[in-house]
Amino acid sequence: MANRLKQVALIEFFGIGGTADYTDCLARALAARGIRVSVVTSGLFEPLTADPPYEVVRPFTYSPEQPKPFKAIQLLRAIGPARAYLEALGPDIVHAQGTVLPAVERLLYRGLRPVTVCTVHDAHAHERRPWLGSFTHFYRNFDRLICHSESTRRRVTAALPNARIAVVPHGLYAPLATAEVDREAARRQLDLRPDATVALFFGFIRRYKGLELFLDALRVARDQGRELVGLVAGRPLYDVSPLVRRVQREGLPVSWQLRFIAREEIASFFAAADVVALPYVDTSDSGAFELAAAFRRPVVVTDAGGLAEAFARYRYGAILWERTAAALADALLARYPEPPLHGPTNSWDAVAERTVAVYEQARGLRQEALAG
Repeated sequence: MANRLKQVALIEFFGIGGTADYTDCLARALAARGIRVSVVTSGLFEPLTADPPYEVVRPFTYSPEQPKPFKAIQLLRAIGPARAYLEALGPDIVHAQGTVLPAVERLLYRGLRPVTVCTVHDAHAHERRPWLGSFTHFYRNFDRLICHSESTRRRVTAALPNARIAVVPHGLYAPLATAEVDREAARRQLDLRPDATVALFFGFIRRYKGLELFLDALRVARDQGRELVGLVAGRPLYDVSPLVRRVQREGLPVSWQLRFIAREEIASFFAAADVVALPYVDTSDSGAFELAAAFRRPVVVTDAGGLAEAFARYRYGAILWERTAAALADALLARYPEPPLHGPTNSWDAVAERTVAVYEQARGLRQEALAG
């Protein structure tokens, strides 16, 4: 077929965290369908294997510890080389994986000749920082948008009524859950008691993820004479020192691992956990949910954003309809049966198939516009 989709460029500038892992998994699945894939990213990006089936281009160089204004300047310097690469490559599709700094990142896509698609990993910024730029203004200039849930699609549509949006559920992070780690060994490594009930709070720590409610649930369990240990693992993106002091003052059973958790360490944290807590105040969707599901752990979620839709696919754990510390403590301490051996999941092959359909629709719309 002369007009067959041949080349896709995936853009994920920052190179670490769940969005980078999503990009890697999607790139592999697209490559498995015979599409040539390039990933435009940062020097921090690490593919799952040393010899990925796609090209990696790293125009952006930065360190996570650098001040945000310095990162923005470094990213701005990377836009020119990234545009030059895309113009020389001439892909059929340029596919952005969300945005972190829309005021800078939008400069890459302005006036590009290929069809442009963007996956909305966050419908809006989670912290009010006007200098970042508008997420809505960033999204409005793409030919097509992809959301992971109907909830997120509705939120984006409210801001952009004319946007063309497809829903492609998030893929299960099974490629990240291949390491076999013994539960007892994981608990020894993390200095956790072998007989304790351990609830894991995992990922970048941001205000909307409900760490305060998680700590309140630990206090409720303690006051009721029930043992529940919190394992908080991830790099804080706000000042959590008052919460650490509160835990010390109240004598709550919390193990703090306040740092970026490298990919090779992830399995130990999930092996050590009995249950995973996602008591979010607000969200679009959650890669941490798909990671917990990949490790086959029961997940306790609030009805925030697309979490209820993700839970409907997994159905192992509980939805917290009443967002209180007591309800969360009860859900974290509940006994859950073993998950089904072959429960409903969203494979990366399915994600790639639906994503390619979006690409083809976007190309068709572009061709119709040019013909008109």
